[in-house]
Amino acid sequence: MMRPEIEIVDVPKAERARLLPILEESFEGLYLWHARRTLHNIEVVRAAKTAEGEDVGLIMLKLLPEGAGYVYYIAVPPRFRRKGIGGRLLDDGISYFAQEGMPDVYASVEEDNVESKTLFGSRGFEKLKGGEMAERYGRIRSLLMYREMTLAPGEILLGKRLDAAPKAP
Repeated sequence: MMRPEIEIVDVPKAERARLLPILEESFEGLYLWHARRTLHNIEVVRAAKTAEGEDVGLIMLKLLPEGAGYVYYIAVPPRFRRKGIGGRLLDDGISYFAQEGMPDVYASVEEDNVESKTLFGSRGFEKLKGGEMAERYGRIRSLLMYREMTLAPGEILLGKRLDAAPKAP
């Protein structure tokens, strides 16, 4: 299996429209609608680019006000899957959150999405047990976090603890 050489770069809001084809190849229905909307509003979007400059994947990241990171979407078109691109994007996202001093990173996936669950599991994400976030952040803060994450019916929440040092002032 040939793995393309890729570089992961920040994509400013003014340039994000070029990533719409990735979303259109990767999602459908409500997920496509929400991913398009999120692409233009979320704080951080990073893209995987080949040496030739072709966009082959993206990740959308959100810093939650409660001091945690959230991986909103990872999208890799079907023709580029199974080449390590999703893993590279996720590693980059985890690194970003660690540099920002986030002690926890979360992501949600559909319960039956084996590929996504496998990808996140390979990086140490585990399914959260009921009440786990409330124990960590308190009930009100965890509810606010859930609201920011916008979980859809049929999705599960995954989490990973980071050994991140607090961000220097």
